[in-house]
Amino acid sequence: MQQKLAFPFCTNFTYTPANRSLTLTSLMGLSCSFNGYEDDYSNSGLAVVCVDTLRCEGRKLKYTLIEATENIFRFDICDENDLFKLECCWTFETQFHLISCCCTLVNLSDKPFTLRRALPRFVFAPGKYRLHYQESRWLSENQPRCTELAGMNIKLSAGAARSTVGNTPFCILEDIENSSAAAFHLVPRGNWNINIRSSIIKSEAPMPIVEPGLADTDLFFSVAPQERIELPQVIITEVPDCDPGLSGAYIQQYMIDRRIPDFLHTPPVLYNTWLYRFTDLKIDELRAQLKAAKELGCEVFVVDAGWFGNADWWNSVGDWQEREGEPFFGNMASFAEEVRSSGLDFGFWMEPERWEVNASIRKKHPEWFPAHSTRIDLTQPSAAEHFRKTIADNVRKFKARYIKIDFNAAAGYDESGKELYDYCSKFKELILELRKEFPELVIENCGSGALRNDLDTATYFDAAFVSDHAHLYENLKIRQGAFMRTLPGRTLNWAVTRPAPERLTKVSDELLVMAGTSSSWDEGALFNVNFVMSSALLGIPGFTGDIAGLPQEVRDVYAKYVAFYKENRKLFLNSHVYQLNFRYLPMSDNENILAFQMQEHAGDNSLIFVFTSGLTRRDRRRFKLQNLDPEKNYSVKKLFCTEEVQETSISGRELMKYGIDCELQTAMHIRHRAAIYQVSSH
Repeated sequence: MQQKLAFPFCTNFTYTPANRSLTLTSLMGLSCSFNGYEDDYSNSGLAVVCVDTLRCEGRKLKYTLIEATENIFRFDICDENDLFKLECCWTFETQFHLISCCCTLVNLSDKPFTLRRALPRFVFAPGKYRLHYQESRWLSENQPRCTELAGMNIKLSAGAARSTVGNTPFCILEDIENSSAAAFHLVPRGNWNINIRSSIIKSEAPMPIVEPGLADTDLFFSVAPQERIELPQVIITEVPDCDPGLSGAYIQQYMIDRRIPDFLHTPPVLYNTWLYRFTDLKIDELRAQLKAAKELGCEVFVVDAGWFGNADWWNSVGDWQEREGEPFFGNMASFAEEVRSSGLDFGFWMEPERWEVNASIRKKHPEWFPAHSTRIDLTQPSAAEHFRKTIADNVRKFKARYIKIDFNAAAGYDESGKELYDYCSKFKELILELRKEFPELVIENCGSGALRNDLDTATYFDAAFVSDHAHLYENLKIRQGAFMRTLPGRTLNWAVTRPAPERLTKVSDELLVMAGTSSSWDEGALFNVNFVMSSALLGIPGFTGDIAGLPQEVRDVYAKYVAFYKENRKLFLNSHVYQLNFRYLPMSDNENILAFQMQEHAGDNSLIFVFTSGLTRRDRRRFKLQNLDPEKNYSVKKLFCTEEVQETSISGRELMKYGIDCELQTAMHIRHRAAIYQVSSH
């Protein structure tokens, strides 16, 4: 006799007590396949676990139901010999349109064993499917990609403790035939992979099999008797209308309500010295930037790399001794006091996970550093304490209220066989210890320009840097991918600007600045100041470059945008984003309009951001809004206009069905245009 189990989101199981088999028959409206299909166990079951020389899957696994309520489903999975157990809990979060899947592996035996693989498995019915995923590399992070499954196997992965290099821990499986889709988010613990197998049996269409979890390429994880290993959490969300651009709002709402701890701070508006003059800093010039930062409304002044070591700062990482020469002559604490006296908090940059080969501590304690690697072995208590103390001593020395944590070097191969599971777990533990020691400290996650930006780091860093790529329009395309899986209100955006040069072919009186268009000032372009600040407001605004040299009228505009951000900080911080015209665009494609709806978390007030970077006359476009109350009327107002703007009142039903009419000024010679609309419920 089979037992039918029905849960929210059209997610259903069948349980057969006679052989203790559990079959997932549908997930988020996608049809699933059945256990033991043609006795090919690799295409069935809810998990695959490899222990020592055993591979356990399909009918080799036995299921025990523990709890089945309206929104909770607990079950255990054991092998035939009770060598191990997987304790599984699926939580159906109806408010957020998602399922949280958590598994813990337990060694039931009286001997240690070697874990080589432990992945949850989701098996779907044969058919036509499309896979949406992200390619991610420096200056081109979070780039959406799409391919139709046609018998190939795809492995998404990231290693060396950099969770978002290569790919990001995210994908969407779309059933083309029935217009259903589900997004898979993996919360990493160490290196990770998502295997998407496209299995073909005889002449049938490909059968997708999704296996997300701890990386298994070099996994030989020794598990002691009765030891419990918490595996990476998998979160599955609905995808409205199969539109990837609308999928991020659910995971963002869930993270804000369920996962973001109370001890995280509201990220401040900052000025950072990096793209001013890199490490070539002079004290009088910094004082001028500090004065301008205060005028703009910045709340913290951050000194990036350049305060320690010598001219060869890159190879000085690990020896955190202040420079004897410029800019501070070994006394950055004095400048930090000047910053505080001006009314701003002081912050500084560190890269505590990279210890270059000439660092003195490597000669004193070579046993702390794995061979052929620049990382320190955080699994050794003495090494972990040195790591923590190095950061704490500098925070204390400079009385800092902000620290930017960078990560410019891969952590390398993990000889312990644990795919850096222990390393990443200890790193998180040490950051949390620092938070207890310095409860007012704001900690920024800069993983080499967003190469470690995931749903786990979001729970212990206050803000995440979006990218080192300074091009204002191309950076928006990076955010387009990021907002499918990360938090917009904790995404830090720098306005990288300096005064515009003389315009030899001046065609308008627009207020323009020079903005960086790469990761340095080797490339630049003119941008309208409203485009600059509209881009900065799609997240947390920050500044770098030469703000002191900007004309007063430019600084006045910047300050106006910062003031608006501060007045509406709650909306920005706790927002979710709908991408209103999501498309797969290459970074080099500028002839398009990008539109974002940033909506407050506990209400339906929104900000609509519209950008174009093309020499275009497409000055008007309508975009259909999301998640409004059809019975309410909404006030629609264009912000930051020089001309007088009249508010209009439009029903939520009309805004969702026909859209908001967005107008961008026609430009024949200047490319970059932006507009922000405020949509407020009456």
